[in-house]
Amino acid sequence: MVGLLIVTHGSFSREIVSSAELIVGKQKSVEALTLTAGEDVNELRTKVEQKIQEMNLGEGVLILVDLLGGSPWNVASVCIRAEDVECVAGLNMPMLLEALEGRNTYSLQELKTVCMSAATEGVVSARELFVGCCEEEGD
Repeated sequence: MVGLLIVTHGSFSREIVSSAELIVGKQKSVEALTLTAGEDVNELRTKVEQKIQEMNLGEGVLILVDLLGGSPWNVASVCIRAEDVECVAGLNMPMLLEALEGRNTYSLQELKTVCMSAATEGVVSARELFVGCCEEEGD
């Protein structure tokens, strides 16, 4: 099983994991780390490195962060020097759900790709989806 490490600004990481578990149930090998105002980024780096070591049971660790270029990204992206660690920015619920559902099935590299696709495919405009649908039915 690929380990999942969620690292975000504020409590977003804890809350999105909690919300996802409402949908898919309690999960193992998932950790949420936060960066709060005034927290030392070097302390976060130490925590991330520790969690990677704890969570890597041989299939790697996928780190999901909220924002490209933010401190969680900067800290986590340094960790990809190891071949068994990947980091993806742009965390959203479809990405996390795909990661949780697919980590027993996919390799780390496959899971990274699947999560990135799920994140973008999950961004949909209701107007474009439904208006286009209804206009076609009315023709």
